[in-house]
Amino acid sequence: MFKSNSFYVILTAQILFLSVGVSSYNFVNFQQPNYYPYQFYDRYITDFHKFVTKFDKSYSSSEFWDRFDNFVDNMIRIENHNQFATHHGYRLGVTRFADMTPEEWRNTYLSKSPPPNMESPFTHQYQQSELQNRAKVPDSRDWRAEGWVTDVKDQGQCGSCWAFSSVAALEGQYANVTGNLTSFSEQNLVDCVTNCSGCDGGWMNLAMEWVVENGIETEQAYPYMGVDQSCAFNKSMSAANFSSVVNITQDDVDGLYHAVATVGPISVAIDAEDDMMLYKSGIYKSTTCSTTMLDHGVAVVGYGVSLKGHKYYIIKNSWNADWGMDGYIYWSRDIPNMCGIAHAASYPVV
Repeated sequence: MFKSNSFYVILTAQILFLSVGVSSYNFVNFQQPNYYPYQFYDRYITDFHKFVTKFDKSYSSSEFWDRFDNFVDNMIRIENHNQFATHHGYRLGVTRFADMTPEEWRNTYLSKSPPPNMESPFTHQYQQSELQNRAKVPDSRDWRAEGWVTDVKDQGQCGSCWAFSSVAALEGQYANVTGNLTSFSEQNLVDCVTNCSGCDGGWMNLAMEWVVENGIETEQAYPYMGVDQSCAFNKSMSAANFSSVVNITQDDVDGLYHAVATVGPISVAIDAEDDMMLYKSGIYKSTTCSTTMLDHGVAVVGYGVSLKGHKYYIIKNSWNADWGMDGYIYWSRDIPNMCGIAHAASYPVV
């Protein structure tokens, strides 16, 4: 890439980077490949140094320029998008994924599991008749303000988004009933839910159904490792019990909205497009994503309306608090069922 007839240089650069676990900088000689026009190297190498330091990256000499290549691609993508950020409604920026290709990012952080059967002995369909009996919902809602949402977590290089989405809903309902906000164990679900696939993906209703049958330990008792392990669940150590799982009627946009307004944090699945890997701020919107081919589990923890009148959901992600807006993304409600957000939504009942 970046091949042209412009002036090419071969440059031996003293690259300054921070090695993992080392408090001081190391100087390593890396030879710049001969396919970089000088202007790209000169323009982005300082930003790449800052990125490497901020996110504590460490590369081998053979990997360094491939990562820089990806970084340049992503920087150009960010700049091109942000020229029209007002039109898009959201901005992109440098995230911890900025040294990855979109394909690599998808394979590492998104789910590979096929859609689940939303019917099971534990589920209860959320019907329109129930919605009609509910009081008028408020114009905005943020369950973080009620103390029902734990801090943003980090799934690491493991496709366990489904476990984090499930736990967010479990934590919310437990806090609602008990008044105690407790951090539950995602690793417990990754290791033990046999009809999900651990770091290769899974589905939230299946995970919550497992909790209904078995219980769940706290994060402190069963800490997150970000890899597939043998199940070490100890039922005597279970910190909470749940009675059932509610599957909101598939693609019921009003049902999801009312559930977020009146129940608490809701587990949802979405089609995560490539722009999400670099999302920085604003109300994310898309008309090209799928409403059925879903690959990422997140939790809706509220909703609101912008000063310009644009409606959005507040979504808690599991890519660390340095991604997006302190780990959150605003998700457009002006586009009905955008990216399938109402296609596989569910929550537990204590």
